[in-house]
Amino acid sequence: IAFSLAEQQCWLPAIVHWQSAQELLVSAQDITELVAAVLYNIGTALCEVNEFGKAIGTLKQALQIRESIHGVEHILCAETKQKLAEVYLSMSDYGEALECYSSALYIMNLDPGRYMLEIGIILNNVGLIHYSRGEIDEAQKCYKNAIRSLEMEGEASYPELAVTYQRMGNCSSDTGFTDEAIEQFQESIRLKGLEPNVSGENASDILAIEGMIHNLNGDEEKGLKCYEKALRALKREAPTKKEKIASIQHLIGCVFLIRGNNKKAMKKFEQSLQTRREMSASFVHLDVASTLFNIAFLHQTRNKFHRALRCLEEALKIRKMRLPDSERVANTYEKIGSISVIVGDYDRAEVAFEEALVLRRALDDQSESVALVLHEMGDLYDGLTEYDEAITCFREAMDIRRQRVEENPDDVTASTLYAATLYSMGFTLHNQDIDARALRVFDEALEIRRACLGDNAREVGDTLNIMGFLKAKSGQLDGSLQLLLEALRIRRLNGDLIKASDTYKNIGNVQREQGDGERALLSYKEALALRKEVLSDDHEKVADALIAIGNIKSDMEDHEGAMMGYQEALTIRVRAHGANSDKVASVVQVMGMMEFRAGEHERAKGFLEEFIRIKKASTQEPDSDFVNILFTIGNISKIQGRINEAQEAWAEAFDIFNELGLAEENPKIAKAMKNLLKNRKSKNTEKNKEENNAKSGRGGFLTRGWSTYTGQSEAKFDTDT
Repeated sequence: IAFSLAEQQCWLPAIVHWQSAQELLVSAQDITELVAAVLYNIGTALCEVNEFGKAIGTLKQALQIRESIHGVEHILCAETKQKLAEVYLSMSDYGEALECYSSALYIMNLDPGRYMLEIGIILNNVGLIHYSRGEIDEAQKCYKNAIRSLEMEGEASYPELAVTYQRMGNCSSDTGFTDEAIEQFQESIRLKGLEPNVSGENASDILAIEGMIHNLNGDEEKGLKCYEKALRALKREAPTKKEKIASIQHLIGCVFLIRGNNKKAMKKFEQSLQTRREMSASFVHLDVASTLFNIAFLHQTRNKFHRALRCLEEALKIRKMRLPDSERVANTYEKIGSISVIVGDYDRAEVAFEEALVLRRALDDQSESVALVLHEMGDLYDGLTEYDEAITCFREAMDIRRQRVEENPDDVTASTLYAATLYSMGFTLHNQDIDARALRVFDEALEIRRACLGDNAREVGDTLNIMGFLKAKSGQLDGSLQLLLEALRIRRLNGDLIKASDTYKNIGNVQREQGDGERALLSYKEALALRKEVLSDDHEKVADALIAIGNIKSDMEDHEGAMMGYQEALTIRVRAHGANSDKVASVVQVMGMMEFRAGEHERAKGFLEEFIRIKKASTQEPDSDFVNILFTIGNISKIQGRINEAQEAWAEAFDIFNELGLAEENPKIAKAMKNLLKNRKSKNTEKNKEENNAKSGRGGFLTRGWSTYTGQSEAKFDTDT
């Protein structure tokens, strides 16, 4: 009765009948092979209903009986170990599975001619283990050996041959051999079509493989329809096949992801995750990690970085348990590192990248994967201003990538990756103010990128932009402008409007340095227009462009126009960053000094006092700007006849001046400050002199050797770091 129920896939009633038979057998006679056979069948049925823990316990009982009756090298023991291995494989416990498969193979190879089918099945599953670990070459070897073994069994091996060709197709697809993958998938479909009963689970398998072929041919719509039909067939005909259901849900999610339909992709991944969790309530399956990884990617695209990190941390725990020291664990660490950088958790990023690097080195010390981690670590250290560590990482990454280029000069990918590391190293050198060397490094990167990607490539435009910035910084304005104009052409050609706006601003800065205010104003306006076109009106980059316009109008003595630009930028920054932001402080500082130079003392004082309020509310230590503004406020108060207020401002400024150690560096200024504080009553001639100085724009004492902010701000370039 149990066998009849099992043939109809009525697994739970079959288990009940086998258990009853086992109890009768044990009570009626000694433990025999028949008892072991019943236990073996119970274990097989338990596996079908996803009761893997119980299945293992039952199969181990059967194995113990058989080893005691027949000896450890009997074929029945081998078959029991093979079944145990399949259960472990279903649980993604690859270590235990490999151990059982190895033991079973040893026994079967004592007389291989009799067990070619079983040997082929085992080799096929060992290949799957290698594939799950990311060991594609090893997996393909196992599949080829499995096919040789299975083909010797004729028609009896067709179902297993079909599975093997399907798995080979997965390997070929993953490694970019699309034509081979399609041929292997088609052979799998042909073999499945030769089976007597092409319905139910088998029909679902064929539909799923057809979907893979459509996707490889670029017809995602047909592929999606095949997957959806396969899912419906599986739920209807084989609802206990939870892992297959979850796999097809996952495939559908991947199609939606490729098509950019993130909402539907998330829904399917969540369904797949729920199905896999239900299937593996008593253990954690490796495929749960794959689904979590894809969900993390979707969270990242939605800028929900902390959710993405939670998914990745859970995926990491699973992968470390199931695939310790594997490429997938390293890949998860790398993803955690890159997202941690985005959220500003640099300690977490550093730990993740270091763990990834250790694993990558253990797998292949000179691989591109090692270079990739080193490059990311270099970028991280550069952001942390740990420039020596960054340079060390970039150099090692360059050594690996240079070797690949030397081994295969025609490998465009290898050359562009080498250029990418040169590009990042150039930024680190620039951050260290080693600009001449940085320019040489960028120039080498530019040459490679032009040769590999063409003169109009985005990467070429990026390189030209930073080179133009560096030349401007060194005073080579004509050469800078030539590079920036070429960068602008490329960026506009590629539709990179935000990058084009950055280049427009850089061009404006160069033109401002050249004294060509009209052209600079036009460039800044172009930058502003592009930023408003692509970004919201309240974006920081819009405020940045408005400040640039304010600066150039200040140069042109268009006080009203400058103040309008600054006011609009101030409104944006208050809304975006809050009233106590340093970004707000920098604008009110400029506006205050503008009004002071225009003789609008009351308005100037209001802006400058707001600057002092923001700085005092922050956790940052006062600086020379803070001292200057306090002295300017004191000067305004004195002009207005508020001598006590002036003395208070000067006294506070002088105290901070001393605390910062500026008195030792500027003894003449220190002496002047002391005299000012001593002479509370000045002569009219002195008063008139100070008023004249104030009106001419010299509001503070630190007017030589210090970056006094008088509205004539230095040009700040956009480097697209």
